[in-house]
Amino acid sequence: MGKLSDVKLCVGDMAVSLAGHDGGRLYVVVAELNEDFVLVADGKYRHTDNPKQKRRKHLKFVCKTDAIDDLTIAAQIRSAEENNAKRR
Repeated sequence: MGKLSDVKLCVGDMAVSLAGHDGGRLYVVVAELNEDFVLVADGKYRHTDNPKQKRRKHLKFVCKTDAIDDLTIAAQIRSAEENNAKRR
């Protein structure tokens, strides 16, 4: 497959932040903006209603999710956010 930088991040992919104050944080790609940027959410600090814009080169691909589209991903993250809120 080549280098990690050759992996194209798509909606639904899980990735770890490599750079910035959020380095090491696990995210789900919720939207693709353009060739260089994606929107990511983690459900704890960055929710789907306020995703973080991140450069693709600052993310390391981890795995694919079973979600079919960005609406499914958003619904899954929101569900997890609601479950976490109930536990608090």
